Amino acid sequence: MATGAVGGRLARSAPWATGGILVVFAGLRVLATVGLPVSVWPDSASYFDFRLWGAVRFPMVTAPYSLLGDPAAVVGVQAVVGAVAWALGLLVAARLITVVGVRLGFLLLGCALGLTPPVTTFDRALLSESFAISLTVLLVAMVLHFACRPGRTAAAGVVGVGVLWGLSRPSQSLLLVVVAVLVAALGSVRSHRRWAWPVAGTLAVVAVVGGLLASSTSQVQEYNSAQILVQRVLTSDERTEWFVSRGMPDTGAALLAIAASRFRDPAVELQDDPRFGPWLRDEFTGVYLRYLVSHPGYAVGQPLSQDTTARALLGTDEYGQARAVLPGPVVAVFWPRSSAARLVDVIVALVVLGAGVAAAVRSPGRRRALAGAGGVLLVTVANLVLVTHTTGWEYERLLLPVGIGARLALVWLAATLVGGVAVGGVTVSERVASAGPAWRWRRRGAARTASAADRAPHTPGAAAPGGSPAATAAGPGPGRPDTP
Repeated sequence: MATGAVGGRLARSAPWATGGILVVFAGLRVLATVGLPVSVWPDSASYFDFRLWGAVRFPMVTAPYSLLGDPAAVVGVQAVVGAVAWALGLLVAARLITVVGVRLGFLLLGCALGLTPPVTTFDRALLSESFAISLTVLLVAMVLHFACRPGRTAAAGVVGVGVLWGLSRPSQSLLLVVVAVLVAALGSVRSHRRWAWPVAGTLAVVAVVGGLLASSTSQVQEYNSAQILVQRVLTSDERTEWFVSRGMPDTGAALLAIAASRFRDPAVELQDDPRFGPWLRDEFTGVYLRYLVSHPGYAVGQPLSQDTTARALLGTDEYGQARAVLPGPVVAVFWPRSSAARLVDVIVALVVLGAGVAAAVRSPGRRRALAGAGGVLLVTVANLVLVTHTTGWEYERLLLPVGIGARLALVWLAATLVGGVAVGGVTVSERVASAGPAWRWRRRGAARTASAADRAPHTPGAAAPGGSPAATAAGPGPGRPDTP
């Protein structure tokens, strides 16, 4: 009884506690960067160039940048948008957790993740990451909501946020194809298809639009291709020989030496060379695809190598400035620095996934929660492969948004394992799951009672099982033959 009283008081105070947590989070999020210098990078100017065709950056980022114009106003809006987007996303995901205490715990952990330096530093940088991270958190929450409670509202949320997310960065427009497949899979149940398939189709169309926008300029693609050559091909004699035998000029090593002597970006040196530049623009993509197909070990192993996955786990706070608003040990939980701590994080993630699979086997309702969180992790893996094979550097920055989404999905999955999850308007928790066999026994017992009642003889004027003499005397019921 005491436990029930405590739970009742906690449930009654939950709205106030939730509001307090989110208000404090928003205040700390803005406080982390307000008044600090704006971080400007060589490509920051390209984000102020708003064009629907031929622009280097995508319109969902260039539109607010060009509209605001002033860098100080841009970073201020990024901080506010980040606070609002994180608060809304965490609230949507938390509402799916049924036990109030666990729900509040998830909110605290999610807010802590949103206050770590790898997240807050980008609020003060003139780059696409701040908006991309905010939209990623929102999209993860909408996908989890759709996985558990598919319907008009959930479908509208996935479409609305998905369009913004896909049109904010070229890599995310390609990943939108994976998100579309995920939504279609979540709607494989017949009753959910009317929501899932239109959503998946819309996201696929947006992905095509994003691909067309990306193809309107080759500037970024050419530079990324040159970085792949600098970082991976020309550093290996075996790969250099393979590419040279398929038409690549053999002057790559000499150009790298020239770039070093001039203190110049080696990728730009390759692009500007009269022999190497044309091959890079016209032939590299096809030759590199052939290399990936003929070297599956490299294609699969490179995304898992230490220079990609380790950087993704580490995150980065080198692109901007932010005040520390959390203790160091809390930050280290999400962004481990030592190899031992990273190993612990990986083990914890595997344990959570394993527990999610085991719970899904026992309870059909939990399968949708696992499908939602697992789908987010699948998008993370796809992003890891895509970024690895389309760029040659800055993995910490490029892998950060989707990596944050994966962390959030794992924390949410762990919370649902402890506190239950609401699926399709029905609460799925240990209490409901354990009551399943008893419920089936009651259902079978009711069926046997009804069958016995159908076989029992009836006499005129007598009360039928579950009826009354007046009802029986009024005449034959539907489907019952009249009696003389």
